[in-house]
Amino acid sequence: MYRLIVFAVITIAGGSAFASEVPFFASPDVPDYTAKMIVREAHGAKGDRQRVVQHHNGWTRVEEQLNEETNLSYGHFFKNVVLRVTRTNGEISSFQIRQVESSQDYDGIKKVRETDDVETVGGEQCRWRQIVRRMDRDETSPSGLTCLTEDGIEIARKVLFSSGEVMSETRLTDLRRGPVPEAVVRPPMQLLEAGTWLAPLPRYDDYTPNPGDFEAELVSHRSKERLLRHYPWWLRQRDGGDGSILITVWNELEDQGFRYSASKGKRMFEAVRSSSILSPKFRRFDEVYGMVDLREQDRLLGEDCAWYDRTPNMADMGLHQCLTSDGIPLIDYHWSGWGDSEGFKIVTLTRRPVGMDEMQPPRDYLEPAAWGFSPPY
Repeated sequence: MYRLIVFAVITIAGGSAFASEVPFFASPDVPDYTAKMIVREAHGAKGDRQRVVQHHNGWTRVEEQLNEETNLSYGHFFKNVVLRVTRTNGEISSFQIRQVESSQDYDGIKKVRETDDVETVGGEQCRWRQIVRRMDRDETSPSGLTCLTEDGIEIARKVLFSSGEVMSETRLTDLRRGPVPEAVVRPPMQLLEAGTWLAPLPRYDDYTPNPGDFEAELVSHRSKERLLRHYPWWLRQRDGGDGSILITVWNELEDQGFRYSASKGKRMFEAVRSSSILSPKFRRFDEVYGMVDLREQDRLLGEDCAWYDRTPNMADMGLHQCLTSDGIPLIDYHWSGWGDSEGFKIVTLTRRPVGMDEMQPPRDYLEPAAWGFSPPY
């Protein structure tokens, strides 16, 4: 069992960076460095993976390689922004950027407990610290630890079960202190452009447009939605009465699209596009995966519709829709076993041509500077 001797507690204004694969920093004055590490999952079946960390002026780039998949994380610990990229077979297939105020961060670091446990890892000496997060409810929660050198470089980390057994462990194999170019730790800014994720896949020529374009507005007791279709693309923008925003764009034939969400103290943009997955059964941003006829009809705005269960076999939540003959939802009923159900009814419907330029969020939502990335982009 791991022996932890605590002698000091430090409160820190950090966020979820530690939980999001960005190294822990105790202070901002850490030198530039490049570290090579090995990550081991105690109960993982995929074996060890390589981890390379590069740091410059507070910004960090982390690369982890496992078989045909590469995961990249770019972030700034003290700005509490993390950008993640997954690359499969050389192609960037998914992306996520998240920024959250510490007070709103469920994974955020609440305090750091320093210990007197010192260890030499990869030829470097470090001191262990225990990371306490808001999500850690009691002594049964797993605990995270980080080991920092005297100049603040993280060279080891581990997560322990409540029993003290190691769940996962990361250890240094090589460390080089020295200048790291800013370009290395800066992510490709085209990832923050909606057009990157809406670009046609090579097999788009196989698509035969069928359902017509339209624009509609639906309302509920607490939100309103704008809905667009340009086959096979959909856009749904939901504006909540509490000021929250949710914009989802998806391809009903592919696992391709993006989602932008913003609410008090936090926001996120995530996207996916992969040419290597043919005829996917799962589409990240499409809420439906079935169509069971409920044998009921309705009529709104002079349009007839039939009710369908779009999420059959769901036990605790789901979606029922009343669809016109050309697939337009006149009523969306999002039901929940937890009592948080919401129903939308259509209030305007216009069948008109819709351009792909309309299938994008406002440009300022994705402006790099708004996420903490300074020029040049």
